Amino acid sequence: MKKRNCKRFNIPGVTLYFREKPFFFFSGKYSADYFPVINLSKGGAKFLCHQRFSPGNRITIKLDIPGMDQAHEILASIKWISKNPEQSYRYQTGISFNSYGSRKNENSMEVLSFLETLEPGAGK
Repeated sequence: MKKRNCKRFNIPGVTLYFREKPFFFFSGKYSADYFPVINLSKGGAKFLCHQRFSPGNRITIKLDIPGMDQAHEILASIKWISKNPEQSYRYQTGISFNSYGSRKNENSMEVLSFLETLEPGAGK
């Protein structure tokens, strides 16, 4: 059985910053640091960071893509964590993007369109 339906790709220089789902009505703040994205798809991403998340935690990310001014908030959940074999960052983290639609806790269809434009071969 396939683990993922979306093809992963790499865009050199892409980083992300995140905020954890806030408690109660307080708005969580985005991380002060940006973290390198190893790979990305319409369904999720793998990135490096210093923080050890727990699988199931919900976060919101923003991607920083070289040459693009556009930034979309993307709702996601932590799927896995592993120690990073390199010494630059402590962990590799896998996230799954929430589904797309117009209901609460779904990513907008605009986010899906944005991610589709990033895929290799888009616009050809």
